[in-house]
Amino acid sequence: MDRYKKYCNAKGILHILIFAYGLSMVFLFYKQTGWSGGAVYESDLPVHIRMIVEDGWYYSLTAFVYKAFYSVPVTLPGGAVFGDAAVAVFLALCGVASVYLTAVLLRDMEKAPAAGEKGVPLELTAWHLLGGLILNLVMPCYVRGIADGRYIGMESASIWHNSTYIAMKMMGLLCVIYCGRLAKKYRDGITGREWLLFTGYLSICTAIKPSFLLVFAPAMAVFLLIDFLDGLGRKLSFKAVFGRAFVFGSVVFLPLFVVLFQNMVLFGSDTGNGWEVRPGYALSLHSGYPHLSAIFSILFPLAILAAFLRELWDDRWFSGAWLMALIGFLEVFLFTETGSRAGDGNFMWGYSFAILMIFAAALVKWAQFGKKVLKKEYRAGHFFRTGFFVGSGLILGWHLYCGVYFYMNLLRGVSYYMWD
Repeated sequence: MDRYKKYCNAKGILHILIFAYGLSMVFLFYKQTGWSGGAVYESDLPVHIRMIVEDGWYYSLTAFVYKAFYSVPVTLPGGAVFGDAAVAVFLALCGVASVYLTAVLLRDMEKAPAAGEKGVPLELTAWHLLGGLILNLVMPCYVRGIADGRYIGMESASIWHNSTYIAMKMMGLLCVIYCGRLAKKYRDGITGREWLLFTGYLSICTAIKPSFLLVFAPAMAVFLLIDFLDGLGRKLSFKAVFGRAFVFGSVVFLPLFVVLFQNMVLFGSDTGNGWEVRPGYALSLHSGYPHLSAIFSILFPLAILAAFLRELWDDRWFSGAWLMALIGFLEVFLFTETGSRAGDGNFMWGYSFAILMIFAAALVKWAQFGKKVLKKEYRAGHFFRTGFFVGSGLILGWHLYCGVYFYMNLLRGVSYYMWD
């Protein structure tokens, strides 16, 4: 009974911490809405707001939300603009939802049913909540001199200055979770409702920011191809195997049309913007050592990958996360924009989301490994395994410290550039 009370107390404390994190984001985003230049509370948010409110440019689904907020003719106490407060609350809710969805993702990764089993346990444990909060705060392991700053020149999934990414991250997590559940049953057929729901999730996410689909769709295609070839290898009906794979994969068709539409909006001939193949350019914009920046940005997942490389093929969450990361990294390595958006590194956003995925997969592997180490289930090499568990945990702690330090400075008004 006492143990149960302690468990409930731990969950309660974590819910309070997540709530406090949400309130701090309301404060941060509200401050960012007032940014008009300089380094204090610098953010893309007011630019995104002006693009729709003043310029009438529907660049993202979030633009419709902002337009609605700023159409409310209400002035809050102290002369505060309703739209500013509403946007701040909206983005904070997206941030809090991302924490809980990350917790759900960890649960699904950890307790994925075996083949033939149905359902996923509904309970989110204290461990899942803690992991969800940690993974929404981790930042690159900072080493002075390898990049221009703690964020600029590095790669991170924890981003608080770009409103479209914040909303995309929330929807991307929902898409990945739903995909993971359908992937276990699509070979037996998915219902029309499930198809429509998945298509809707992907379309909304893509309409917010197309970057997620650009790393998700190729990874999904690879796994569908593997399943297709596996089905043929087991002498299953070509028609049945291809049909099920095609139906499941067709959920990306409508979102791809959304990508084409957004491409016309962002890169139309009247914008002067475009993109080109320029290997390494985006990664070296703010780092003299882009290879080191890339490594220290994902040091913990890399350590776990090295230790559990043999499990990559058998664990689809693990391999899927790394496949998305590989695709995202290749995109940001190969492509860059031209025109007024040159140097913005906008091909980075998909990779940023993929970094969250590999951190989640790595955290689950680390925790499962740690349980076995603490229970002394390994008869051979216990000292070495304990050392790896502690050492990799310290690396995770380094990521978390850098993220908390970065976020606390954002709350103080320091620019997200946070120059070295």
